[in-house]
Amino acid sequence: MATLDEFKAMRDAVPMSVQGELFKLMTSDPDASIQRMVEIAAEKGMTLTVEEVRGFLRQMDDDDEFDDFELDAVALAAIAGGGGQLGSS
Repeated sequence: MATLDEFKAMRDAVPMSVQGELFKLMTSDPDASIQRMVEIAAEKGMTLTVEEVRGFLRQMDDDDEFDDFELDAVALAAIAGGGGQLGSS
């Protein structure tokens, strides 16, 4: 099971252009964005579930780590589990 620090390190290793694309996708299709984060983690040799990613994002948002951009209500609902569920992958 990955830790929050490992998730953050993986996120930091992703190019800013990809991070921007993930953010845009988060606002239009949160489930697809979270699934893509799971796929990116797998490409980097890290095994994460959809629920783990949601939990990490929720924790990072609680810690105000998204000061560089603001998550909208749709994205926050998806992180909190209020969006459509993909289940644990």
